[in-house]
Amino acid sequence: MNSVTYITPRTLKAKTAQWLREIEPFNYRKRSFRPRSGALIVVDTQRFFIEKPYPLSCENSRVILPRLRKLIAAFRRAGRPVLYVAQMHKGVDVDRGEQLSRWWPTPPLEGRPEVLIHPQLAPRPGEKVIPKRRYSGFYATDLDVTLRVMKVTDVVVCGVLTNVCVDCTARDAFFRDYRVFLVADGTAAMDEGMHLAALRTAAGWYAKVVDTERICAACSALKR
Repeated sequence: MNSVTYITPRTLKAKTAQWLREIEPFNYRKRSFRPRSGALIVVDTQRFFIEKPYPLSCENSRVILPRLRKLIAAFRRAGRPVLYVAQMHKGVDVDRGEQLSRWWPTPPLEGRPEVLIHPQLAPRPGEKVIPKRRYSGFYATDLDVTLRVMKVTDVVVCGVLTNVCVDCTARDAFFRDYRVFLVADGTAAMDEGMHLAALRTAAGWYAKVVDTERICAACSALKR
């Protein structure tokens, strides 16, 4: 799939404000993030989706790396969980099924360098990386039980791609009765139309769409 660059480090702040204005009619529900029972879910921030020359990498994903670093650092300072979900497979014909194989013939495979989390976002010892076999971080994984054990009620979802694995993970969190927050400038897609449509749909139906600054401020206000 060809990507179209729609953000740069210079334009990201202004673009984020624009997106939030455009989705405002859908994003009207008053909901504040509660960091004391919150967790950060970082979706598919692997080399496969960020670095060249991998086929699903794009410049938009690289542009949001500083925002992702800020989010991760804010949760760590607040002593709140950072959980990574990462797409990887045992083999092309092992754990993917006919339908996923038809839609996506060249997945990242376990044991290869491309499945590693991007070095700028590398997990710390003790931070959990959850392998997933489908788009959602909840499907056939232990993400839900992990969050329940940690007594999490609010999840902040970030990563790539906005309209695919981020979207599916956020929806599944909502279906499991978590309060979901989707970070407009902490997600990226192959083009702006896909990104904006995903934000608009999320705001209307299952998540409060916010920016990085708002989530980081909430974490900073938490007294450990």
